[in-house]
Amino acid sequence: TELLRAVVASLAAAERPDRLGVVLVDGRDGIGTGAARGEGLRVCTDIPHVTTHLVANDPVRMREFAQSLTAELKRRAELLGRTDFAQWHAGRAGSGRVVAQRTSASGDIEVPPSSTLRLRPGAAGRHQAETAPPLARLVVVVDDLDALASPSLGSPGRPAAGSVMRALEAVARDGERLGVHLVTAAGTGGRTAETEPARRATLRVVLDAPQQGPEEPAPGRGLLAYTDGRAVGFQGGRVTGRIPRTATQRPTVVPLDWQRMGDPPARRPVRELGNGPTDLALLASAVERAAREVSAARVPSLL
Repeated sequence: TELLRAVVASLAAAERPDRLGVVLVDGRDGIGTGAARGEGLRVCTDIPHVTTHLVANDPVRMREFAQSLTAELKRRAELLGRTDFAQWHAGRAGSGRVVAQRTSASGDIEVPPSSTLRLRPGAAGRHQAETAPPLARLVVVVDDLDALASPSLGSPGRPAAGSVMRALEAVARDGERLGVHLVTAAGTGGRTAETEPARRATLRVVLDAPQQGPEEPAPGRGLLAYTDGRAVGFQGGRVTGRIPRTATQRPTVVPLDWQRMGDPPARRPVRELGNGPTDLALLASAVERAAREVSAARVPSLL
């Protein structure tokens, strides 16, 4: 879960919210879990790129999400045609730099007797369509995919888990060409390896089990494997751990007695450690301010 949060934070730091939308899905219903575990991916909803957050505990909402995600794939397929997402964007970028010359006979400008120019009816609508924002890339992040593939008997979202899985399988099968990508996390074993997202995965991450000891793997350490057999070790960051509150304070000037000069600096009180904001919250605030400065509109929600 923490690795998925770090992935969402990295995506938000790399792209504008009007060019990238993030959809979060918590596969477990959160019932019977601790407060920290029950949050799941909800802590990422303050990031402006996040458009939708689904928890697998409401069958009606889950079916609505599956229908909306499937409809989004169909809409993109009709819009892109036989071209893929990258080629479509490249074509729009090339055509956007060339503006055809308009004539008064077939253009949108009337030539009145005075020196005032007036737009004909319908010109504003065509101008709005021409300047519409480009099709945004969409990333669907799913935690606990195994809970959706094999829901427990007492899970409230069990009746609609199949609908969500079919929509996610469609993303894994056709999403790359349409600009919709899938990032999932699941436990080992079970039926997850037999699902379409697992079979079509181009990158796989295996996290090491954290153990006690200075030489043992730290939490978030693992191996990134490619389809060609290459593997790269990495250390994931912890973005939801609370930092010392004094780390975010501005520098201050305090009086220093000359008799204390040369003494080692006073240690911070223990009560100040760990009660500050998280790195994820600071990033969400900074990205939100940056999005407002450039008037970046958010990608519409699926729900």
